[in-house]
Amino acid sequence: MPDSDRRPPAVGLREKLARDEPLVVVNADHPSPSLVEVLARQSIDAVFIDCEQGSPDVETVENMARAARLHRMASLVRVFDPKDWVLERYLLRGVDGVVAPRLDRAADARAVVAGVRYCFPSAPETMFVVVQIESAAAVAALDDFLAVEGIDVYFIGPVDLAKSMGYRGDYLLPDVQEVMDDVIRRVRAAGRQVGILASAENAADYVARGVRFLYIHANDFIDAGARAFARRIGGAPG
Repeated sequence: MPDSDRRPPAVGLREKLARDEPLVVVNADHPSPSLVEVLARQSIDAVFIDCEQGSPDVETVENMARAARLHRMASLVRVFDPKDWVLERYLLRGVDGVVAPRLDRAADARAVVAGVRYCFPSAPETMFVVVQIESAAAVAALDDFLAVEGIDVYFIGPVDLAKSMGYRGDYLLPDVQEVMDDVIRRVRAAGRQVGILASAENAADYVARGVRFLYIHANDFIDAGARAFARRIGGAPG
C-alpha cells in the first residue's frame, strides 16, 4: 500500500483545504454502514455521522467509521454534547474528526481542542476538528473563536443561528443571511476555513464566496434523484 494510503484521512482533508479546494461532506442521515459504502463510491470527501440530531448509537458509529475507513473516505462525528467524556467516547470509535455543536464562547472551542488532544496526546493532528458557529453569542465572539489554534473549520449552523436571533429557524430571512455573509467574510479574512449547509442550487455561489466545507444531507440527494426520475417518466414529483 502506498504511503499516501496509510496517512490519516484528516491529513488528506487538510491538504485539500490547503489547495483551497472545497470539501463535500455528506450527512448519511441513517445509521447504516452499508450506506456509508455507497457514499464512498461517490465524489464525497467525508461522511458526517450525526449523533446530535440523528440516531446512531456508539456501536453504529464505530461500524460506520469502519466502513468509511475500508473505502478510504474520512468520517466525522457530530457529538450531542462537547463535554470531555462525550468526545472521548466517540473519538475512540475510529472516526477521523469531530464536529462540536453548542459552543457560545471561545473557551468552549478551546476545551474541544484540549479534549481531542487528551484522546490523542501523541498525534492530535490525526483528528479533524470542526466547531459550529450557530448562535448570536458565538457570532459576537467570532474574533475570539478565530484566535483558537487547532480548529480546521468554522461551520455555520444556519437554523440554530436563526433561532438564536429570534427568527424561529428561518435562515433565509435577509437579517440572518446578512449575518451569515459577515461570518463567511470574517473567517476567510482571518485565513481560516468556513463551512455551511449547502444545496445543489447554492453550492457554486458559496464556493465563489470562499466556503470550502460544503455540508449536504444524503436525504436531499435521494430526494433530488427521485424527483428527477419522476420527471423523466412523466410523473409528478411527490
